[in-house]
Amino acid sequence: YKTGDKIHGYTVQEIVDIPELYLTAIKLHHDKTGARHLHAAREDDNNLFSVGFRTTPMDSTGVPHILEHTTLCGSQKFPVRDPFFKMLSRSLATFMNAMTADDWTIYPFSSQNYQDFQNLLSIYLDAVFYPKLRELDFCQEGWRLEHEDPKDPKSPIIFKGVVYNEMKGVFVSKPVYLYQPRVILPLYIRYKIYILQQVYNYIHQLALPVAITKE
Repeated sequence: YKTGDKIHGYTVQEIVDIPELYLTAIKLHHDKTGARHLHAAREDDNNLFSVGFRTTPMDSTGVPHILEHTTLCGSQKFPVRDPFFKMLSRSLATFMNAMTADDWTIYPFSSQNYQDFQNLLSIYLDAVFYPKLRELDFCQEGWRLEHEDPKDPKSPIIFKGVVYNEMKGVFVSKPVYLYQPRVILPLYIRYKIYILQQVYNYIHQLALPVAITKE
């Protein structure tokens, strides 16, 4: 390929050889949607794909993180509960995941089998562009009120939820803590706040447990 070539609806914008990584990076622009595509061409048994989005958080309620989870709870073509986890035992994938960072969310996977790669590609793209986003999914992945012991109606009612519990774990897993108004923050987060000047994005992408349930 060369700069300016048209390929499957894309225009090649830049081609860079990176010998240190034994690959050629090809930057493409999708003419119809404006999507940016980076293709890393190299001799590798793994076929890897990732679709990513800018998800700049507006507050500490963890919306990008919760949406990352609920997006993988069924889609238009695959309306089953948790197709992502069902594929873990059915796929030949060498890697499957989804992750939310400071201001972006990505959904990567890889497989050494071509047909398996195409199957996963179909599932992932349908999930991120046509998710069901059902209320039940938000209750499961975000937060809900539930008896501490579901079998005991007399047990205390507490907050539960996948992301809620994940973030509770984050804020109690570090050995050193400093106090920030109404929220106890691990030292490494304070380091990013004051040394790296990333307080806005970093704190908000993590999602504070006390803020997740404030609405």
